[in-house]
Amino acid sequence: MLHRLRQWGFLVGLLLAFDAVCADYGFRIIRAEFVPSGQIYTLNADIDYRFSESALEALKHGVPLTLVMRLKIKRHRHYWLDETILSESRRFRILYHPLGRSFQIIHDGGNTESFASLRALLEAMGAVRGWFALSSDRIVKGNRYDASLSVNLDIESLPLPLRPVAYVSPSWYLGSSWYRWRVAD
Repeated sequence: MLHRLRQWGFLVGLLLAFDAVCADYGFRIIRAEFVPSGQIYTLNADIDYRFSESALEALKHGVPLTLVMRLKIKRHRHYWLDETILSESRRFRILYHPLGRSFQIIHDGGNTESFASLRALLEAMGAVRGWFALSSDRIVKGNRYDASLSVNLDIESLPLPLRPVAYVSPSWYLGSSWYRWRVAD
């Protein structure tokens, strides 16, 4: 009996590893920058969202997917730890309405955008413009500031019956690596 359990465990592990190796999904931040606009800096970024078949199937069956975008800005200090001057996150949910055959993005503040196709939704999500306003007085000339941006699917926000499957399947671990760039010198 124990021998059979080990065989099944090995087989499941092999299938999960194969899924991870053959994957053509994940999120990638292509570009990010802070743009001065009067007395503030705003974030502009381009992100490539590629959802796994599992996530798309769940979305098309009415399961909302929550994504979390995180931004950090640190001031470099030579003889001390870097100072974090901004650490924020924004959440937004995407949903599909089968009756209306439309997709929606619901932002933190409750703003809702609707789209006729998944492609239009992904293009809109990928073009981040004007997020994370930072007051220009927080950036002092002569100091070095580095920014980091990431975006991930929040597995904890999935419906409870779906979470155990998401925890063990690599196709649900959708996220980008941290994209880093220099804000100012």
